[in-house]
Amino acid sequence: MYKYMTSPHDLGAITIKNRIVMTAASCSLSAEDGSMTENMLSFYEVRAKAGVGLIITEMVSVLEEHARLFPKQLFASEDRHIGDFEVLAERLHAHDAKVFAQLFHPGPNASKALNPEGVLAPSDWKGKAREMTREEIYAVIKAFGAAAYRMKQAGIDGIEIHAGHHYLIHRFLSPAFNFRNDEYGGNLENRTRLLHEIIEEVRKTCGQSFPIMVRISVEEYIEEPGYHVDVGIKICQMLEAWGVDAINVTASGTASKLSQSMEPMPYMQGWRRHLLKAVKRAVSIPICGVTIVRDPDYAEKLLCEGDTDFVGSVRAFLADPLWYEKAVTGRKEEINRCISCMSCLENYNTVGHISCAICPETGFEYIKKPFMPNGNGRTVLVLGGGPAGLYAAYLASKRGFLVKLYEKKSVLGGQLQLAGASKRKGKIHWLLERLQKQIKSAEVEVIYDTAPTIHEVQKQKPYAIIDATGAKPRIPNIEGIENAYVAEEVLRGDVQFEEKSIVVVGSGMTGLEVAELLSERGKGNAVLILEREGRVAPKMGGSNRNIMLATLEVNQVMILLSRTLCKIESECVYFCDAKTGEEYIYPCDAVILAMGVIPSEAYGSELESVCNTVKRIGDADVGSNIWKAMHDADDALRNL
Repeated sequence: MYKYMTSPHDLGAITIKNRIVMTAASCSLSAEDGSMTENMLSFYEVRAKAGVGLIITEMVSVLEEHARLFPKQLFASEDRHIGDFEVLAERLHAHDAKVFAQLFHPGPNASKALNPEGVLAPSDWKGKAREMTREEIYAVIKAFGAAAYRMKQAGIDGIEIHAGHHYLIHRFLSPAFNFRNDEYGGNLENRTRLLHEIIEEVRKTCGQSFPIMVRISVEEYIEEPGYHVDVGIKICQMLEAWGVDAINVTASGTASKLSQSMEPMPYMQGWRRHLLKAVKRAVSIPICGVTIVRDPDYAEKLLCEGDTDFVGSVRAFLADPLWYEKAVTGRKEEINRCISCMSCLENYNTVGHISCAICPETGFEYIKKPFMPNGNGRTVLVLGGGPAGLYAAYLASKRGFLVKLYEKKSVLGGQLQLAGASKRKGKIHWLLERLQKQIKSAEVEVIYDTAPTIHEVQKQKPYAIIDATGAKPRIPNIEGIENAYVAEEVLRGDVQFEEKSIVVVGSGMTGLEVAELLSERGKGNAVLILEREGRVAPKMGGSNRNIMLATLEVNQVMILLSRTLCKIESECVYFCDAKTGEEYIYPCDAVILAMGVIPSEAYGSELESVCNTVKRIGDADVGSNIWKAMHDADDALRNL
């Protein structure tokens, strides 16, 4: 079925068994001292066991001083690190997978808190990083060579030098950040000198047969004075001339507000294909292409049409570790496709390491064991058919419980039906379709258009009840609130407006989506957003926020921060400045409330009188997001 995807291909002196590459992602699963944990080893081994041809590790720092990006990251800066990589190589080689270590230096992206001695950059950077001396540049070059040799000693199959995403090497390449007037700054030859000398040092320490791949941002996407695809292609041609074995084609970096290096939901599969084509036509060495590949058919198309030699992705394998195995064994319909929600990044601070909204096992591979089928036919009632309820019902069925799912509406999906209302969030429907398919394939009795009474619940004598009854809109107690609409009414299409002046209260994801729908071209609406905090979308991650704001700016949506809603009248709204208390009146035709949600408490505390085991999950516990819904369901069934 997948002739090209499954075929072996040479990369330098080695052969990769297929054309699929799991590219690097900072998983932060190591210990505080930079050593590998069993959880990290399991994270990679699960993907290797499922057939991935080449796995590239998370970023491995070549130095410790000035070069700590996260509290928990890998290092190859000393010989004591060799043993960990020996174990990793052995574990992945047992499944016939090749493994490269991605070597990098974070440069000015390094954490100032973790680097009290300061952080380094090609040039002074806004007081956040100081310009490197020549001696420090030489030390970095030597460190890359030494780190690469340690990887070779450990049995790692090759290295990837990270020269993209605005880490140290990329900063030297970019005229937007490199203002040096010595041999490492100025024209392109000088700006690429650091990378060239690192490659030479690696060849010197490791020999000509040790594979070197370079990850390069071919396009910076930061306007002038950043470089663009013409320069990016020239750098790729220079890399080939310098003798590297392969190029990993990426784009953008931390300085690009629209996150073209790790794209949020609105970016479509294959949007970066033009960059792959351009590089492929300019060089003769193999390239690895990353361009939001989610479907194996699309991966095959890229390979068949000669746009790339290897198809790379990391998020595809975060969402479904068995992506490749399912594809090549005729189960592509079972693939859990990444929806680009960005939860893998946005939950780092709360989880402490990489995770996935739609695959709760990701990042917990060693900790979360397979579900045991020990339900023994005991009855589990699931109340609510949103994402939390659907996933809980599916898992309960896998465990062997007798499962009944009640949904008060005629369709399943709950908030997913609304979340996918925006054209830019179509990938939400991938998750909805998957959950619906799982329910159909499982032994779950679904009762639609029904919210059972406590008496009806009691009659079934359930072993456990999963309360997934969701949430209701948060409604402030202010004068005239009856004149307002709620966000759900707009997202469902129950109310529509054209050529109206509309105020949206709240700038969370829901508020921004409502504003986007109302401000679409052709509707002629003038939209104003009021946010009580001093920042737009205060709980939203930067990538999602920035791309939403870019759209709203094009649609000429106005946003006022630190504004508190005071009163609503039929033709105007009253609000005040949260800092000064000064009151304002704004004439409008409609007010839409998007101020968050609170648990519906559909049954109050009555469920506990029916059953000793009641699990409240998702919005029924605390109004949140897809990540919480899916992880709550997983946790509930692991503790049932």
